[in-house]
Amino acid sequence: MNKVDIAMATFNGEKFIREQIASIERQTYSNWQLFISDDGSTDNTVKIIKELANKNERITLVNTERQGGVVENFNKALSATEAEYVVLSDQDDIWPEERLARLVETIEKYKNQHSNKSLLVFTDLEVIDKNGNIKESSFYQANNIEPYENMRGNNLLWRSSVYGCTTIVNRKLLDRALPIPQNALMHDQWLALHASQENGLYYFDYCSIKYRQHDNNVTGGSKKNLLEKLKSFPKSYKVINKDISKTKKNMVEYNYLYKNGRGKISTRKDFIIFAFNEVFPHIFKGSKKMYSFFAFLSFVLAK
Repeated sequence: MNKVDIAMATFNGEKFIREQIASIERQTYSNWQLFISDDGSTDNTVKIIKELANKNERITLVNTERQGGVVENFNKALSATEAEYVVLSDQDDIWPEERLARLVETIEKYKNQHSNKSLLVFTDLEVIDKNGNIKESSFYQANNIEPYENMRGNNLLWRSSVYGCTTIVNRKLLDRALPIPQNALMHDQWLALHASQENGLYYFDYCSIKYRQHDNNVTGGSKKNLLEKLKSFPKSYKVINKDISKTKKNMVEYNYLYKNGRGKISTRKDFIIFAFNEVFPHIFKGSKKMYSFFAFLSFVLAK
């Protein structure tokens, strides 16, 4: 039984942290270690974690100082892991008892087929409310998301639906992708893009967590409307170009340069050409009015 490390990021999670950790302790797969980084909570989260860690040596609190957000907080937790397989965890969900066993079995299947690949396996989510009542039996079905289609590079960049709390990754991926840069939009999208570059991104059709939606979610899986997408578009553009200049491994450059042979994105003109050819057709799927409207606004906004 291979050891599995669990990286959990917490912040003011006193309401649900006990229930989440209890569900981890009930796992049928017993060879795990939980590493928790807390982002400077001002409630009783740290006190609760320390209490639980004193009772279970497999729980380790690795940080209590402010990191400045989800990405940096997960960086801290992930940097403490050493195992071949690592699972990401939020602070307020509930895990089915067989979750770890099924995730490990699945990623090992892909590792046996592709021993040198960076691997990430993600799953569906069952949505629950703050009291644990089921709201949706499938997050993807409820939000009309096709996970296989969303694994394509351009969709991953624009509207990634790979949620970190469902994932298991291998050490090769972490060695390649860490540390996650501060300007990354989200940690899970960053990891998924890197896995995708090696064709190591896989969807496992299984609801691996009960995903709790409540008023204090730090991040959520809600759909963005058009206005929200417009607001985030200039930021995405800046992040894309900054990542290209820093790492030369960003997924946009991979699609644009290596697959299409058109050269990297370095100017606004390049970006608009890329958007016309690679992004907009997949978003609007035949809606010429929306295509034209968004293309015009992107040209104005992407500075």
